[in-house]
Amino acid sequence: MTTDKRERILKAAIKVFARDGFFLAKVEEIAKVADVATGTIYLYFENKDDLMISIFEEEMLPIIEQMRQELTAHESATDKLIVFINQHLNMIQDHPDMAQLMQVELRQSSKFLHGYEGTRFREYLAIIGDIFKLGQAQKEFREDINPSIFKQVLFGAVDQIATNWTLSKTKRIHLAASAQQISAIILQGVAR
Repeated sequence: MTTDKRERILKAAIKVFARDGFFLAKVEEIAKVADVATGTIYLYFENKDDLMISIFEEEMLPIIEQMRQELTAHESATDKLIVFINQHLNMIQDHPDMAQLMQVELRQSSKFLHGYEGTRFREYLAIIGDIFKLGQAQKEFREDINPSIFKQVLFGAVDQIATNWTLSKTKRIHLAASAQQISAIILQGVAR
């Protein structure tokens, strides 16, 4: 089994899931787009849910690495927080197929909702938590706020804007302006 075939299947699945939706997507169509036999998909993935989760896990790794790299260029937690918000929303805008998958389709997978361990997702949230803890240590952020709650609030804010943008037919939501607004609101609430 070659990694080239596996990679083609993953890329084809991204296109098909984004175009047709998770529930309507057919493994046969993914195979056709990947230019492999339908049975070949089952050599690599247990089922459609497994394929969706594999996409998420594999696509999140470079996102996490890129985010960490972007953040190293900044010293203050305030700057890191602004960069995180901007990078997250830029990623959504720059990769609309992946945005559709992560913001909408992934959440329709029962395996993802009920059985996913969340390894990469926890890593991503940990970045937010680490930024907040740094801000507390640097005396930029209030110490009475729980970092675990903060990371959920921040992720919830950017996730909701990203979902609204992804679902919008007109894409009238301006993500850069939204990033500035989220940053201002969040920083107003946590600043010392």
